[in-house]
Amino acid sequence: MAVLALAGLAVGCTTLPAPVPAGPPDPVAVEEPSEPLQLAPTPAPKASVPRPEAEAEAEPAPPARIADGRVLFERLAGYFGPPVCVRGDHNRQWRRRYAGHPASFERQLRDALPLMAYVVEAVEARNLPGEFALIPIVESGYRPEARGPGGPTGLWQMIGSTARNHGVQVGRGYDGRLSPVDATDAALDYLAVLHAEFGDWRATAMAYNAGEGRLRRAFARDGASRVSGERRLPAGLSSVTYAYVAKLHALACLIAEPARHGLTLPVDAFTPLEARRAPDGATRLDAVARAWGTSPESLARWNPAYRAGIALPGAPRRLLAPVGTVAATEAMAAPSNAPSADSAPTAEAPRQHTVRSGETLWRIARRYGTTVRALAAFNGIDAARPLRIGRTLRIPD
Repeated sequence: MAVLALAGLAVGCTTLPAPVPAGPPDPVAVEEPSEPLQLAPTPAPKASVPRPEAEAEAEPAPPARIADGRVLFERLAGYFGPPVCVRGDHNRQWRRRYAGHPASFERQLRDALPLMAYVVEAVEARNLPGEFALIPIVESGYRPEARGPGGPTGLWQMIGSTARNHGVQVGRGYDGRLSPVDATDAALDYLAVLHAEFGDWRATAMAYNAGEGRLRRAFARDGASRVSGERRLPAGLSSVTYAYVAKLHALACLIAEPARHGLTLPVDAFTPLEARRAPDGATRLDAVARAWGTSPESLARWNPAYRAGIALPGAPRRLLAPVGTVAATEAMAAPSNAPSADSAPTAEAPRQHTVRSGETLWRIARRYGTTVRALAAFNGIDAARPLRIGRTLRIPD
């Protein structure tokens, strides 16, 4: 029986590739870079006279929603860092493992298209490397209901303590690790912080997999901040961590250059997904589906965080649903664990915060119990740009 290309290599992320029989010469000729990185947190904005709002740079209009596979993979590949394809035994093994069954690889990507597009758009909104949108392939095969051995759960395979530390509610009747909305916000907020420190997607992926403290200590022992999954740099990390980078490199290469590896990527059209607030008073997903004019099966597929499809009092009310299934719906901007999540919106003026020296969107979002994505969207700003001292931000309720 053929091994599934994605799911069979995903959940748990602990399996290393078995020796692969010799095959045709590796078509990739570019070596993985291993120059020392410049490691430093994103510098705080220098104190200056605040510019009038009228002089501030205009924010570009958000890109169109992704609604088919062709656009999805073109947009995603545009966010990959060069060189996308690198040579070496580990990278070659993982390319061959993932591409070993082309029909299975294509089918599983097709099944994941709507959810993958949702994650890619979230990566774009934060101006993060496209490789981060491949992490759910490595972690769970893009299955939000996935449960790994030892406790990792959901699309991003978070353990309970990590999820809670990043504001994800995990408790009786609701496990936010199984929510693509909550888990993706938390994972990308964390990756954004790591990327601001390490500056390189490979180092960020290593820190995400092994822990930033372990990576910092490895750099200190190495004496130079060099990163390479292929050359096992910095020394002293787990083989799983080096393989983590090799897997992401391999997947990025296959998506950027599918024909070169005998693959066809799915180009099917699909309905995009959006985060949406459940109607007040609704406690069952099937009732919400009827109110929104979508199928209960579809809503349950994208929202496995609710045990038995029932939302208990106090559970977050953000759901992932197909766009356009209801005439008028407000997307949820409030955090999933806000105390007033079950109350109706009020007409009160939003809270405000004046940016001080050294502050970041992540720090401000943590202070007010919201997310970087929600805070940036509410203020129409680019989450990747430094904040201007003296700017007043509105805080979503």
